[in-house]
Amino acid sequence: MRLTVWDPFRELVREMTALQRAVPRFFRDISPGRCPYPPVELVDKGDSLVVVAGVPGVEKDTIELTVLGDTLTIAGEKKMPAEEGVTYIRHERPHGKFRRLIDLPYSVEQDNITATCKDGILTVILPKAEKVKPRQITVE
Repeated sequence: MRLTVWDPFRELVREMTALQRAVPRFFRDISPGRCPYPPVELVDKGDSLVVVAGVPGVEKDTIELTVLGDTLTIAGEKKMPAEEGVTYIRHERPHGKFRRLIDLPYSVEQDNITATCKDGILTVILPKAEKVKPRQITVE
């Protein structure tokens, strides 16, 4: 007959090992060097908002822009280069489908939004809605 004795030290080591494996993944996912793709800048130009996104290697035909309420969605796909007979030792540049939601601080006129993509830089100009533009009020 075999007698199993509960060993608290062994259980502690098992839990610490699991934690040791989980911690690097946690910090890798939230480290300051990593940011959602694509990285963006949101600029207030007075009468419009300008979103500038870095999308190098993304074909403009794959980019989809959607505005719903006060949220801009940038979606698309960066295709992996198709090279036969190539074995990557390290592959750090992102590829695949992406989707980025950007909360806009103001309401925008959805009918007048324009977007251009040149040299890997996507520029989206979102005119502010009339109700959020500053108005000069004369005092009588």
